[in-house]
Amino acid sequence: MLAAVVAAVLPGGCGAGASDGDGTTTLTFVNAQDQGTFDQVIAGFERANPGIRIRQEVVPFDDLNSAVQYRLLSEDPGVDLFDVDAPRLAAFAARGFLVDLGELGERARGRVDPEALAGTTYRGRQYALPRWTSTQLLYYNRGLLDKAGVAAPPGDPRSPMTWEDVAAAGRAAQAAGARWGLAFDQIDRYYQLQPLPESLGGGPGLTGPDLLTPQVANPAWVRAFTWYASLFEQGVAPRGVSPEQTGPLFASGNTAFFVGGPWNADAFDQARGLDYDVAPFPVFAGGRPASSTGSWATGVSPFSRHQEAAKEFIAYLALDPTGAWEASSRNIPVQVDAFERYLGTLRGQGGRSARLAEVVAHELASNAVARPRTVGYVTFETAMNKAFADIRNGSDPERRLRAAEAELTRAMAKYRG
Repeated sequence: MLAAVVAAVLPGGCGAGASDGDGTTTLTFVNAQDQGTFDQVIAGFERANPGIRIRQEVVPFDDLNSAVQYRLLSEDPGVDLFDVDAPRLAAFAARGFLVDLGELGERARGRVDPEALAGTTYRGRQYALPRWTSTQLLYYNRGLLDKAGVAAPPGDPRSPMTWEDVAAAGRAAQAAGARWGLAFDQIDRYYQLQPLPESLGGGPGLTGPDLLTPQVANPAWVRAFTWYASLFEQGVAPRGVSPEQTGPLFASGNTAFFVGGPWNADAFDQARGLDYDVAPFPVFAGGRPASSTGSWATGVSPFSRHQEAAKEFIAYLALDPTGAWEASSRNIPVQVDAFERYLGTLRGQGGRSARLAEVVAHELASNAVARPRTVGYVTFETAMNKAFADIRNGSDPERRLRAAEAELTRAMAKYRG
């Protein structure tokens, strides 16, 4: 089945990554981004490097890792560069699926956010270069809150609402006519839900040497996901939707609060009649602020026949201020000059865009919690995403978390030396 999927979504097969008859080198870049994301940066790179062309193969997000691994296991030279989700890098590097980019890593110092750069290393070696970072914020429908007589969240990034107050305000908005009180962008994915137990001091869910010991059933995790479960039990948040459907629920004007990233703002700006604004990511009462972070990096396949050309593209994409800006699309660039340009552009637009810039800057500087970097991350994330889905669909939170911890204790044993 996987071979059929790969053949369907990656029609180029092994013929890519070749030198054309005119002496031009064509690199194949496998990624999971939206159509058009890299068009501008590819055009800019090809203008500056007329002897190199970039051909994209776009794979659905959920299929990317399995599709790339399938091709690398067969030592397919048709993959030159590929998307690497930062917490999955360790697993790829440990299996020999990434070229050491040590020289580029040295060039990146001072040009790229140091936290993002550290997030793409494994055992002290630079195996990819980060393009973007991310954070989370709280979107709210001004009209629905006004109708319910609910005060808008504070705009000061240092004064977030509590999760408890968000849920209460969402219920009040529903009583006044809103269909939903609160929706999460990535409704049952670890990336977005990790900050809930982190806010209560429960940690990321993995501990010990090499982060291979699960700890997802401590009191903070149970409290966080008991609250999370209550949203669905009480009908504040929708159950039968996928992450791809939650953004449109807010854009339609029928949801009071939406937890998402800065990338959601573009679609909301285009939604007719939607009167929305932004506020800092919430925190549990008595807890500490914590928000999701991390994003995509770019790596080079060790089986590419054009590794030096691939490194040139990565250097333009990740280190060059112009290239990093062209590559940013709606994402937050980690190249320092491009990042300042990103914030400056938002601030220059004024209004809620300027408020979004202040929230982004504060969350990244003060509250960001990265996903654990470990060879067992994929196993961990897969198990936890299933647990979160079960909890939102009615499983008892404590029992389900204890079951996940037991499952992971067994599964992570294979990674221990």
